[in-house]
Amino acid sequence: MEGIKKLTIVLYLASVFWVFAQTDEGGPDGFGYYYQSTQEPGDSITFAWIDPAAHNLITNWTPNPDDGWASIHLPYRFPFYGDTLDSIVICSNGFLQFPTTLTNFHNQELPATQFCHLIALFWDDLNPANSGGVFYYHDSITRSTVITFLDVPLYNQPETVSAQVVLGSDGIILMNYLKLPANPVSATVGIQGNHGNNNYFLQYLYNGNPPHHLITNRTSIRFFIRHLEHDVGVFRLISPEVWFPANSQCPVQATVKNYGLNRETFTARALLLRNRPPYDTIFHRTVSITNLAPGDTCCGYFGDLLTEPNPDSYLFVVQTELANDQYRRNDTARQIVTSFAPEFGKLIACWDLTGLGAGMNLAGISYVPDSNRFYLVAHDSNRILSFPSDNPWDFRFEQFQLQNFFGDDIIWGIAWDQHNPGFWITHSSDQGPGCIVCHYAPDGTFTGDTWNLESIEPGVWFAGIDQGEDGAFYAVAVGGANRIYHLDFNQKQVLGYLPGPIASWRACSYLGDPQRFLFSGGWNDNILVQIDRTGNPVQFSNLPDLADLDIYNPAAPTPDSFVWAYATISNYANTIVKVSLGVLWRNVGLQENPEPLITPSFAIQPNPCPSGIVTISGLKPDQNTVISLYDAIGRRLFRKITTGAASLNLNLRLLTRNRIPHGVYFLTIRDTFKRQSVKITILNP
Repeated sequence: MEGIKKLTIVLYLASVFWVFAQTDEGGPDGFGYYYQSTQEPGDSITFAWIDPAAHNLITNWTPNPDDGWASIHLPYRFPFYGDTLDSIVICSNGFLQFPTTLTNFHNQELPATQFCHLIALFWDDLNPANSGGVFYYHDSITRSTVITFLDVPLYNQPETVSAQVVLGSDGIILMNYLKLPANPVSATVGIQGNHGNNNYFLQYLYNGNPPHHLITNRTSIRFFIRHLEHDVGVFRLISPEVWFPANSQCPVQATVKNYGLNRETFTARALLLRNRPPYDTIFHRTVSITNLAPGDTCCGYFGDLLTEPNPDSYLFVVQTELANDQYRRNDTARQIVTSFAPEFGKLIACWDLTGLGAGMNLAGISYVPDSNRFYLVAHDSNRILSFPSDNPWDFRFEQFQLQNFFGDDIIWGIAWDQHNPGFWITHSSDQGPGCIVCHYAPDGTFTGDTWNLESIEPGVWFAGIDQGEDGAFYAVAVGGANRIYHLDFNQKQVLGYLPGPIASWRACSYLGDPQRFLFSGGWNDNILVQIDRTGNPVQFSNLPDLADLDIYNPAAPTPDSFVWAYATISNYANTIVKVSLGVLWRNVGLQENPEPLITPSFAIQPNPCPSGIVTISGLKPDQNTVISLYDAIGRRLFRKITTGAASLNLNLRLLTRNRIPHGVYFLTIRDTFKRQSVKITILNP
């Protein structure tokens, strides 16, 4: 036991307390950014100003040009602190940011934690409203975007700033300073990512310090990443997930990555430690990773865990071990996993999306099976963002052509339409009555299809929405009689409403089971509630500040996997929570071998499969056939569309890009008239 405690402490220290010391000599910061400057002797950089005379003048400042912001699209994706940005927000006070829209005129020393991503060109109280201007230009030859502050004065001062930043598609950031005040007493120059966490910031200048970095006319600074020679780490934990059934067989898997510049051979080990005395190890395996190329990932299979018959809670840890690793922070990943039966309303995990601004921004959420992503609404400037089902921190902003019907629109509900592919989003007036639902194509294009919901019940606005099994939608009306309506958005028809309950809720997620028909609730009651087909509450759970939720419903969930949802929380931290809905899929009618709609004629041989190569026969050559493979916990491993053949040979190992471990999988085959899901067992060759 004492040895396990020491091991746990070592793993913790290795991942938490490994830091990089910053200096003013060029970096690196915790991510690996360095800088070079014309002010540093020996640096290979020269001043090269780009004339903005023919560039685009920014005029659409919000709320005004003095302390305002404007967002521009980046046609050449810009890699920055591990993210790939397709837009950037420009503040008139001399800095760029993403995804926030802050307009602070008081500059700060880095890290400035209210910003997620920040590029401080010359952060000070600038005033383009008085004179000068801010310009942008996309250069197709160098694949870069140039943003220039030209002759912009400091607030209530006659002196002006002419400076520009160039964002390259290769991730290099170039700052050019043509003209600055003779004796600037305040300004911040530098870059920051991830709110400055993990030492992700590199400051060049703050309020005149260090003195030899006091920027003068015709200065250039280049920020860039210098990758380490030797660096491997854990990229993602795959299995076991947060929950797995007791008394079962579960594969132990994780993805590792070579972040360095050289091919590496190293080991990775996986442990499961019990979370209660005697804190013993129930699983400990090591695998060898051979000759992994720079930038490549490898799925490590550590073997199968035979879980204990009595439910318990464990710490799942994976660690890479490379003797000359130069960056230890990414060597270890861990998460709590449990085999306890799922409990209604139990919080499994939470994430604070602090990069969305000052808070209270999250509203509707919807799961899209086709992309395996959750899409959600952020009130902050009415934006849509999305994230993969396994990682809310990996969010991105989507390019939606959001409309402004009332002049002060607030978007709230969002739901994916499986029958008419695209999104339905509810728009309400911020200051007055009115509510419209409109349809957006899968790429965010406004289709022009709208329905004025004000005619259904005057004075209400519609919050959470979700599509039911019949293709129509359930929508929570706030105000008035506080009903949950059944609406056909495509035909513009009111199909009815649930007779109960009468409660001012916000959330809506459809499951369809008679006793668990919908999940609702809201921040006014701080509850999550399960309601039956008649609208009567079945059970409640405390969930403060609930805005909306949607169920993770992959195409082929396994009967023993539990039903869970992501919920948006309307708080100042912009929190996403993963919440158990207290039921297994087998409890809502999912059978081990579900019957197809029409008796299938597909044949799959061999099964069990020792080689990973299967033959599927009975296909219709004149029809598209969709073939998907899912693992035992419902994750899609590949999707293939084929036509023109009556039979097909598939190498499952090749299609999954890795040697999939032996175990149970689900092969789903669907054409125009029939669908078949077959449990297939892959054996070791």
